[in-house]
Amino acid sequence: MRMNNFLEGYVFRPIKAGDIVKGKVVKVLEDGVVADIGYKGEAFVPKEELSLNPEFDVLSNFHEGEELDLYIVMVENEEGSVVASKIKAEEKLGEEKIEKAYKNREIVKGEVVKVVKGGVIAYSLGKRLFIPASHLSTKRVENLEEYLGKILELLIIEYVPGKKIIASRKEVIKLEEEKMKAELLERLEEGDVIEGKVSRIIPKGAFVNLGGMDGFIPIGELGYGRIKSPEEVIKPGDKVSAYVLKVDKKEGKITLSLKKLLPNPWKNVKEKYHEGDILKAKITRIMPFGVFAELEPGVEGLVHKNNLEKSIKSYSPEDIITVEVLEVSSDRISLKEVPPFEREDDIKQTEYQELTINLGEILKKKF
Repeated sequence: MRMNNFLEGYVFRPIKAGDIVKGKVVKVLEDGVVADIGYKGEAFVPKEELSLNPEFDVLSNFHEGEELDLYIVMVENEEGSVVASKIKAEEKLGEEKIEKAYKNREIVKGEVVKVVKGGVIAYSLGKRLFIPASHLSTKRVENLEEYLGKILELLIIEYVPGKKIIASRKEVIKLEEEKMKAELLERLEEGDVIEGKVSRIIPKGAFVNLGGMDGFIPIGELGYGRIKSPEEVIKPGDKVSAYVLKVDKKEGKITLSLKKLLPNPWKNVKEKYHEGDILKAKITRIMPFGVFAELEPGVEGLVHKNNLEKSIKSYSPEDIITVEVLEVSSDRISLKEVPPFEREDDIKQTEYQELTINLGEILKKKF
């Protein structure tokens, strides 16, 4: 005689204490579950035989139709019901399953039931597993108590039959990250826009967590203008949208840009700046042939050394000078330093290029 589908693989026979049978949950109660085991009566599995965790909540962890391995504790109790244990069944079957999971690097689920020195104890497949604190996460864990009662996905990293079983959640996380990284590298293309969170900042740029791996934004791609430090633009924890500049699948690297998503300040320079405009500018670079002066973030003009008021050695980066626009093209601006006017408020400020003042208008105000 064969059982129904959920009992397939087991030969039906009159049950007795000590047997391991398949059961299908037909009712979930606060104090346990009722399971159909293909016997004349249903089996009751008390809460304490479902989990070693005293705080375990039956209603949120089991559902009707779920299949369980059950150990027959008693064929008939005082009420005439069969009493079974999920814990004892797992203990009987667990050794073989744990060994198989260890050899094949299969992920198992374990419930954390106790905090001990150096880590926690988890219960999985009827066996107690030790998880070192350093293997609970890829990050440092300060409070082990927060893992009590949690069901974790684990890899068995050390197994000595009958003696010790050591498991790791960190290895599972790393496997998940590797999978996500491979999927991300396969999916992303240059020109895509992706969201992420700034995870780390270094002098040369910023790393952005894209979910599975970090992308890197070089400091020159954080924005227009001279950026001395990434912290001028972003900080760890910031959520950003970034343009994908390059995807290197071979090296497993993604290069990003914030600048690509910003308006190009050179786009309208011919409309904003005109020959004869008088402006204030900040010196950004000093070269043998002259100085570069910033009119606004990302827009620099060249003041040739012949058009400086003093010797080129007299200038330093960050100096503010007054300049006249000599020539404007779509990608180049030529400037000439002029003596500052008496009325400084008549000169356009570098930070806010909202007003353009023509030299002729300035002269009309003076005379």
